[in-house]
Amino acid sequence: MLWKRKKDGSAATSDQPPKVKKVSRKDVAAQEIERIAPNEQAAYRLGKIFVKPYVIVVRNPEYPGKGKKFTVLQDGMDESGNPTNKPSKLWDTNDAKEIAGWILERDGTSMN
Repeated sequence: MLWKRKKDGSAATSDQPPKVKKVSRKDVAAQEIERIAPNEQAAYRLGKIFVKPYVIVVRNPEYPGKGKKFTVLQDGMDESGNPTNKPSKLWDTNDAKEIAGWILERDGTSMN
């Protein structure tokens, strides 16, 4: 790398302020998922085109001793537009950012 030096040989300092990282929607959603307490859950609604539009993220109370940190469930919709309360398991993961990305790719919004 090329560095600018002052005439006396010392390194020049940058006059620009340090860059601040912008927080993305995915980061915000991942933080929300990370805040779920053991035995608690967060609910999301996917876009209108999905047959099973309700997604529930549950935190495993036995983690780290047994299993993954989060379980992702998906639930259908009844005639009145409410969840059927018969969720099926999609997958287990330790990565909240993976869940957040999957939900946001499907136009998901928080129902909490």
